[in-house]
Amino acid sequence: MSKKEQLQKYLQTLKTSENTGNVPDMGLSEADKEVLDKILEEGLVDEALEFMETLDVEQEWANVQKRLPGKKVRKLSMPTLLKYAAIFIGVVSLGIALKLTLYPNEQAVLENTITLNTGDAVKTIMEGKKQSIVLASGEVVAVQEGNTLTYEAGKADSPVFNELHVPYGKVFTLVLSDGTEIQLNSGTHIKYPVKFPSKGNREVTMNGEAYFKVSKDKNHPFIVNSEEVAVQVLGTEFNVTAYEEQSTINTVLVEGSVSLSHASDPENKVLLQPGNKGSWSKTQASMSVEEVDTLLYTSWLNGEIVFRDTPFSELLTKLERVYNVSINNNNNGLEGRAFNARYNRKVENIEEVLEALNIIAPFKYEIKNNNANQIKEIVIN
Repeated sequence: MSKKEQLQKYLQTLKTSENTGNVPDMGLSEADKEVLDKILEEGLVDEALEFMETLDVEQEWANVQKRLPGKKVRKLSMPTLLKYAAIFIGVVSLGIALKLTLYPNEQAVLENTITLNTGDAVKTIMEGKKQSIVLASGEVVAVQEGNTLTYEAGKADSPVFNELHVPYGKVFTLVLSDGTEIQLNSGTHIKYPVKFPSKGNREVTMNGEAYFKVSKDKNHPFIVNSEEVAVQVLGTEFNVTAYEEQSTINTVLVEGSVSLSHASDPENKVLLQPGNKGSWSKTQASMSVEEVDTLLYTSWLNGEIVFRDTPFSELLTKLERVYNVSINNNNNGLEGRAFNARYNRKVENIEEVLEALNIIAPFKYEIKNNNANQIKEIVIN
């Protein structure tokens, strides 16, 4: 049994026994067990197991060796103990030491990190990495690989819910247990069952923007809840935009058919056909339907940022989400302007977008780097 397997088995047993004295030593040294006992005491068992699933052992071990000083310490505080844990327990310490000690500033950028709330813990989704999502029960429910999180197929009698948050400046793909694929745009939050119930509807709740490719299941309609608007489908493709700061909730149907309803009158359903946009006005408390060019509403999937007769204030809000920046406009003359433009987040950075807008309507701006949260602050004059 490898050292990694020893540690995994020991930690899994530790979770249920809650006392290292009741756990067989499994060939580990007293120093190993002392550190593991401290990890249990500090409530870091799940974190240790999670990191072990994601680490490139040889590379991370080399990184730790470069950073750790060579001297041993007899009496160690918790932060120091975790730092030196690499010396005693190898693989487990790689993740914990790197997260809690070697990179002490990491917590400052958590707000800019994709996170998953499993109900018993908030996990960080490390882009470009591979990891298993494990519940407190020890059940592996999903696997994250790169920018996609895929849940295991199956149904449940009592659904367990997860919540995924995609911050500004990020996009992410979620595949639910029924095979439904959801592309999540910047600043989006979605709540969904780990496994859908065996009876009844398949329901998720979201705010932000998402593109749905719903798996067909005529016996279990799929419902997207956004604030008080419900989008019901059997199997189709559509885009929902439901940011809290916007005055409308929009559903654009690309393929198939959907019905829209509001909590105030759930039986009054509005049917959409492909090419339709259904909009619920929060201010007027009414639903409207119009034909649109669906590409204008789904182009974000390819990284495009499209503005069509877009007020300047709305344009700035969108740029803040896409590029994770803070923009303060002091130029009142621009407030009444509407803009038509197209950019690509994969090609143009925020500075290039500002320069292009400056050609359309000249203005002065200043960019400041906010070191506290690593977000650029842009002031337009």
